[in-house]
Amino acid sequence: MTGTDVASILIDKLLEIGFIVHRYNSHSTSSIYLKLDYGLSCGIRIADHPGKKKYSYRFNVIKDYKSDKVIVKDGLICYFYDFNELDRVVEAVQNEKQQKIDKYGIKNYNSYMEREKQENELFKRFKKMKGEC
Repeated sequence: MTGTDVASILIDKLLEIGFIVHRYNSHSTSSIYLKLDYGLSCGIRIADHPGKKKYSYRFNVIKDYKSDKVIVKDGLICYFYDFNELDRVVEAVQNEKQQKIDKYGIKNYNSYMEREKQENELFKRFKKMKGEC
């Protein structure tokens, strides 16, 4: 299975359960990045190689990953999965979203999403896969 296959599977599953998904394919590597609900539910990095040390992503799906499943990097909790653990990735992302909704309330969650949609330049580079805000 390739990173492109993994991205397609995850995108389909995430759209099906109501996430707004944006995708960005790296120009310099084979990495694929998914932002969820305009970043409110964090993002997923899909790759067949380790990431750059200066960047941290909440959810990481790495081919043949065999190391620590959870690390704290620069104060951010990062989760790591192998290409064969996609159901666990979806479950973790759903938990992340629910924790934010529990913390902020659904009205505020949606309001924050709308603000990111309007103000964050990042989403001009990412391609929106589906879903509405």
